Amino acid sequence: MNIFVFCILPSMKRHLLFFFASLFVFTSLAQKQTDSLLHLCEKSTDIQKTNIYFQLSRLTIQDSALSNAYNKKAYQLALANNQLPELAKSVYYSGKICFTSRNFTEAIKFYEKALPLFRQLSDTMNMTTCYSYIGISNFNMSKSKEAIASYLEGLKLSKNDPDYSAELLANIGLVHDEMDNFSEAIRYFRKAVSLNQSIRDTGSLAVDYDYLGAAYARMKIPDSAVVNYHKALHYFKKIKRTDRYAISLSNIATVFPNYPDSLDKAINYFNLAWKKFQELGWLHYEADIQHGIGKVLAKQGKYDEAISSYKKSIELAFRFKREFLLKKQIYQGLSEAYQKKGNYKLAFENQILYAQFNDSAVQKQNFEQIANLEKQYESNRKENEIIQLQAKQELTNIQLADNKKLKILGFIVSILLLGLVMVILFKYFEKQKSNDLLEEKNKKIEKSENELRLLNSAKNKFFTIIAHDLKNPFHTVMGFSYLLSKDYDHFTEDERRKFAKDINQSTNSIFRLLQNLLEWSKSQTGRLLFSPIEVEFKRILDNSVSVLHTLAEQKNIRLKHTYNSDLMIFADPSQIETVLRNLVGNAIKFTPEHGTIEIEAFKTGNEVLVSVTDTGIGLSEEEIQNLFHIDSKVKRRGTNNEDGSGLGLILCKEFVDKNSGTIWAESITGQGSTFKFTIPAEAAQ
Repeated sequence: MNIFVFCILPSMKRHLLFFFASLFVFTSLAQKQTDSLLHLCEKSTDIQKTNIYFQLSRLTIQDSALSNAYNKKAYQLALANNQLPELAKSVYYSGKICFTSRNFTEAIKFYEKALPLFRQLSDTMNMTTCYSYIGISNFNMSKSKEAIASYLEGLKLSKNDPDYSAELLANIGLVHDEMDNFSEAIRYFRKAVSLNQSIRDTGSLAVDYDYLGAAYARMKIPDSAVVNYHKALHYFKKIKRTDRYAISLSNIATVFPNYPDSLDKAINYFNLAWKKFQELGWLHYEADIQHGIGKVLAKQGKYDEAISSYKKSIELAFRFKREFLLKKQIYQGLSEAYQKKGNYKLAFENQILYAQFNDSAVQKQNFEQIANLEKQYESNRKENEIIQLQAKQELTNIQLADNKKLKILGFIVSILLLGLVMVILFKYFEKQKSNDLLEEKNKKIEKSENELRLLNSAKNKFFTIIAHDLKNPFHTVMGFSYLLSKDYDHFTEDERRKFAKDINQSTNSIFRLLQNLLEWSKSQTGRLLFSPIEVEFKRILDNSVSVLHTLAEQKNIRLKHTYNSDLMIFADPSQIETVLRNLVGNAIKFTPEHGTIEIEAFKTGNEVLVSVTDTGIGLSEEEIQNLFHIDSKVKRRGTNNEDGSGLGLILCKEFVDKNSGTIWAESITGQGSTFKFTIPAEAAQ
């Protein structure tokens, strides 16, 4: 992702480069010069007025409506007096006004109308400029083929002007880059480089190398991207363009993640870019910098640090009112980072925010379209007012009374129009507010439905356990105990032993089920205390397995332990004991006699990975997918026909999540299963 590619197109530089730099000084003098020219206009001939209105149009460029009104006056006078050069300039300038206000469709119409006028004057330079602006306008409207056709026409006319030809070649490269025709884009950028080298245009060379770097980056050829970005850096530094130098630093930073051993270098370049942005006072770019750093940290597997950078980035994005695209990318990054950490709840919440900003971008576009219509309407209104004021000024000496009435009428019309605009805006915002309220209510209803669905599943699970899983072992106990109490002497010693064994297994099942039910009910009602401490893993394991040795011995199953005696974890002891007890109990249940169960634990990074591996009957892929869900249908009997409710694994997932860990299963049918979970090795800093 090239987050800082400079967006001003090369062919605009000749016309716009110094416009914004001088706007402040220009504005401060504009009013005084405007008054002077208006006074001069009263004493001038029609032919002289044409150029005066041109000057007025340029002086009022910051007010597009006023500038357009003066330009129309110049056009009318040039047309009436057969002033062909002035007529061509007026039509061209109308296109420029539309282009500046991003009304590209109208801009193209005026530039195309100006072309034959300049052709009559044999003005090749202005014809080339018209083709260039037509190309840029088409490019901004995503009309790639039309844009290239216009640029090629301009190239035919600019053969003797290498500076302009280089700009047009770079523009064609940009269109191909937008169309993902990267090889063609690079070919045109290199032609532009060659021309700019021949005329020693260092500034344009820097821009061309920046475009080459971006194209190679999008082609996923990082080596070439870095080389060209470094060339751009060299030239931007040479011409002291600190702003473009900072942007190129950030562009390079986005390329380094393609090298697994250069992730730290990417972060260093982001920090260098941020230092330059601070020098420029461009503090709003910190949101982009933190977003880029967050992506690199996530790629390094430092998800907590990545999340911290993303959070800082989103806070800055809102503070500086950054564009929807950046906010959308940040929420997407947060969602992926939380998913990697196993925090699916926060991952889902951020995925929803990502989707909302997708929708918001469309809403913003619709709002901008409405704003443009209102702006056009206001522009037309101002033009009409100016025409009326000019007419009143010309008739001042002979129709004073009528002018006074016209002023009053104009004022009333203005008030009515303003009131109408305010009513329209009020209605629009009221409707927007209603839509927002409705959307918020729909989200609340959807959230309630999801919660109700989970509660329903929990209720059904609970009733199933009470009605079936708890009842069946009691039947066994009651049945065999009844037989023993009534006909004890009629049974052989082996039969009585078998009855006692079955009663023992059933009571163990009842005890484990009741224990899980109690723990689960506490977690569902919020009565379960969470008290994490640093504790020896050996203590946890001993407390968990001690109650299961008898069950394992009954099936001649060997329990193996592999861990360091000084291994420490940071967790709630009782909850992790419950997790281990359930996992080992399940392993015993589904492992045939003379099998083996191995419990392993070792530290990896800031976590401890615990695994329980058995040589039992295993699970299918479909069964693995359905584990750990309250609405799961996975329920099987053990190798000695032991009962199971499936509640134990649900409880395991809740407790592991509560302790900031992750649990999962790996299995091959008929060859055994491995259940793994992670827990923090130490308290979070």
